[in-house]
Amino acid sequence: MSPITKRRHAELAGQAMKYVAELLLIEPLSPAFDHKLEAIEGLGRDAILKLSARHAGSLAHVAPPPTDGIARAIAGLRSLAQSLEPLRQGNLAGGGRRWGLFSSTPDPKAYFRRYRESQSRIEAALASLTRERDALLRANVGIEGEQAGITPLLAELMEHALFAEEVALTLAARAEALDAREPMKARRLRSDALSAVQSRMRDIAEARALAAQAVSMRAIVTATNLRLIEGIDQAIATMVLVLRTAIEAARLIAQQELVLDGIASLRQAASNLIAEDGTPDDDRAQALQSAFARLYDALDRLDTERAAMSMLPPR
Repeated sequence: MSPITKRRHAELAGQAMKYVAELLLIEPLSPAFDHKLEAIEGLGRDAILKLSARHAGSLAHVAPPPTDGIARAIAGLRSLAQSLEPLRQGNLAGGGRRWGLFSSTPDPKAYFRRYRESQSRIEAALASLTRERDALLRANVGIEGEQAGITPLLAELMEHALFAEEVALTLAARAEALDAREPMKARRLRSDALSAVQSRMRDIAEARALAAQAVSMRAIVTATNLRLIEGIDQAIATMVLVLRTAIEAARLIAQQELVLDGIASLRQAASNLIAEDGTPDDDRAQALQSAFARLYDALDRLDTERAAMSMLPPR
């Protein structure tokens, strides 16, 4: 929200001086004096009511969305990674060594066939993460929409607050000047007019403070959602990297085609982490193991962000 310009400040100050000048022209004990004060008593009331209604209607947007689905997807991918990790006992690791890293006992072809057998679980985990990411994106769009509606109301309240402050300063100065020659008018200016202005200033300040808290909460939730979205994207991309690396490793090490047609992005060329056919097999195995290590790291970071969101204070 942009600050009030000097020009606008001067305009509000001029309006405040005009209001007080008009009030001074009215007989202090007449009903017209009280009627003139009604403008001050209602200052900012509509904006406060609209702001309150927006707060009440946006509770679901302000509250952090649940992350149970993310936790389940993380657990599913981590379980898959642990079962498919190449150097896990019974996969490509065993007693003796072959190609520098691989056990001579396990069957690489049987190991890589397990990727095909796990395809439905992989698809389900990736689809779940994608759904959670889309839900977070929708939540941020909703928060942005609510914020767009609140911003003009906050700007209006800021102007009301500045106008009231200028009126209060002018009333205090005029009352002091009238103490000697028109004590009754001076008392009315202080006891009724200035009191009404100060009351509205407190109400406006309270409304602005509550709105500022809501805005801060929205900013926290939006930022946390963005970190979760980035974490989900990284986890999905890393899982795809693992699968692409495994596809190429299967072709080069186990001399078989590992086709996972149903998983998005896997029709692309294999990851360049896997070198050309002339690269030693242990380097290919290291690339596959490295891809798993990156997946664990991405899942850990995503889980950390998810846990941090669950600890956000309630709205």
